[in-house]
Amino acid sequence: MHLVLFKNRRLNKAELALNGGRYQEAIKLGQALVNSRNKEINFRANRLCGLALYKRKKYDDSLQYLEKACGIGNFRHDWYSLAMALVFAGKLEKAEEAFKNIYRTNVQPGYLYAVPVPGLLYQYMKALKKKQFVDAAKVRANELKQMFVGVGPDTTKQVQRGLPNFTTFLADVEPLFEPERFVLWKSDLRM
Repeated sequence: MHLVLFKNRRLNKAELALNGGRYQEAIKLGQALVNSRNKEINFRANRLCGLALYKRKKYDDSLQYLEKACGIGNFRHDWYSLAMALVFAGKLEKAEEAFKNIYRTNVQPGYLYAVPVPGLLYQYMKALKKKQFVDAAKVRANELKQMFVGVGPDTTKQVQRGLPNFTTFLADVEPLFEPERFVLWKSDLRM
């Protein structure tokens, strides 16, 4: 019992360090617990180390921890973090597989920073675009487009569904297409 309390206190300190931008301290505190026999401790330690390395832009190093966290916890925001790390590490096929799990999982109970799926999809599309995975970014842009078509021009409904700002979305999507194709693509929206 006392050992679990000690480990929880250590992970709480690591989470404070992570949230405070002290990533190296978070990694140091969490790494000692990544192989814990306690499932909850193991999950938290791996997620924390993976996120800290991701924030330091050490994407390849973060993958082992994020993959382990996803295998233990299977929560939406962890799969999203893994997909983003894989994109930035240049591993598109694995990123696409990880991103598909976002649709199959739930938000961790008590998680304060839950982002709706359209918001995650939008950020993922922007990361794909940034890493020059244009075809994959187009697929995700089309998914978002269908969400906009389903909701219609009502801004309130768009916000309620977690969709990005429509004008910003169009500005981010336009460079993915040739000018003539973008006009055709955009004509389906009727907003």
